[in-house]
Amino acid sequence: MTFVQHPASAFQSRGRRAFLAGAAALAAAPLAAGPASALPLGPLGPVKRVGGDKRTGLTAEEVADVLRRDLEVGQYFVTGDLTRQVFADDCRFVDPTNDVTGLSKYLTALKVLFDPAYSKVQLLSISATGPRTVEADWRLGGYLVFPWNPRVEPFVGHTVYTLDPDGLIVEQRQAWEKSAAEALRESFTPTGGPRRQLF
Repeated sequence: MTFVQHPASAFQSRGRRAFLAGAAALAAAPLAAGPASALPLGPLGPVKRVGGDKRTGLTAEEVADVLRRDLEVGQYFVTGDLTRQVFADDCRFVDPTNDVTGLSKYLTALKVLFDPAYSKVQLLSISATGPRTVEADWRLGGYLVFPWNPRVEPFVGHTVYTLDPDGLIVEQRQAWEKSAAEALRESFTPTGGPRRQLF
């Protein structure tokens, strides 16, 4: 019998391999306390144009309103369901474990990380903190879509969005209350029993 892998499964496998390659590199590197320890995520393809026409000319307050909907309704940290028109295609996404340049690459990574049925983002606050800066506090927890069923215990994070002169987001930089080492440990720890909502 010949086994033919479904294209979506092949895509997920490639994405998982990319994540694992990046995680292995992170495990081998010295871990600092801040974003300086972030590494480029494994190969996620070239930076592509996504989202059609960009919504230029928005104020930081207007961008904050868009992001509020994307986080509360779209849950984009776990689903990838964000308003692509407010992000520059070459936006940089930095967190304590990853450093990705390119909106298309970031969306690819999100699709192969969290199980959106059992993962959640709770927005705690969001506001424009300057003419080109939006900041948000949030809580996130759930499960990663790997075969060993790893659980990400809920944690609090802070995101700073930097806008260019046209009002597009050119950087999304996150800080977490948990360390990069703890996040990596959770990613490789099997979870027994069925998945459940964590909060």
